[in-house]
Amino acid sequence: MTAPTTAQPHSAGDTPRRTLWPGVAGIASGVFMLVALLVIYANSPDTEGDDGLRDTLAFYSKDSNLDVTEGMALMLLVAALLFLWFLGALARLAGNRSHLVLAGGTVFTALLMIATLAGSIYAISANNTDSFRVGPETAMVALLLLDMAYAGFVAAMAAAAVLLFTIWRVSLTTGAVPSWLGWVSFVIAVLCLAGPITAWATVLLMAAWTVLAGVLLVMRGATAA
Repeated sequence: MTAPTTAQPHSAGDTPRRTLWPGVAGIASGVFMLVALLVIYANSPDTEGDDGLRDTLAFYSKDSNLDVTEGMALMLLVAALLFLWFLGALARLAGNRSHLVLAGGTVFTALLMIATLAGSIYAISANNTDSFRVGPETAMVALLLLDMAYAGFVAAMAAAAVLLFTIWRVSLTTGAVPSWLGWVSFVIAVLCLAGPITAWATVLLMAAWTVLAGVLLVMRGATAA
C-alpha cells in the first residue's frame, strides 16, 4: 500500500528563497491590512443610525476623508497582492491539502479586493472625477457601496475559513505547521462562521494571523539557510 503524501517540516525543497521572501511578503501583507483596516474603522461614517445618510454626506464632503479612503484602499490592494505571494509558500506546507489552502486563500484575496474597491470607489470617483459631485442625490449610492463592501468582507472571511481549517488539520496530522498556529487558525475559522456578526473583527484577526504565519516562513527560511 502506498503511503499518503504528507508535508514534512523541513523538506529538501525548502530553500531559503522559497520560504524567506514569501514570509516577508506575508508579514508585509498582514501589517498593511492591519494598518489600513484600523484607519478605515477609525475614519468611517456612521451608516447605521437615523442620521446615516447625513453622516455619510458629511464624511465624503471633506477632501481629507477622500484622500484617506483612497490611500487605505491602495494599501489593502497591495496587501492582497502580497498575500498571493505568501500563499504559494504556505500551500507547500500543506502537502496533499495544498489545493484547499490555495482555493481558500485565492478566493479570500479576490473577495478582499472586491470589497476594497466597493468601499472606496465612491471616494475615488469624487476625488478624481470633476463631473462627479458629492451630494444628497449620490450619498445613498455611497451607503449601498459601503454595505456591499461589508458583505464582501463577510464572504472573504468565509473563504478564509477554508484555509484556516486546513492549516489546523495540517498542524494535527503532519506537524508541518506548529500546533499553536494550528489552534489559532481553528479559533479564527470558527469565528468566521458567525458571518456578519464577526466579520469586522475576523478580518483584523486574519491580518494578524498572516503576520504570524509570515514570521514562521521567515524562520523556516533562516533555518534552511
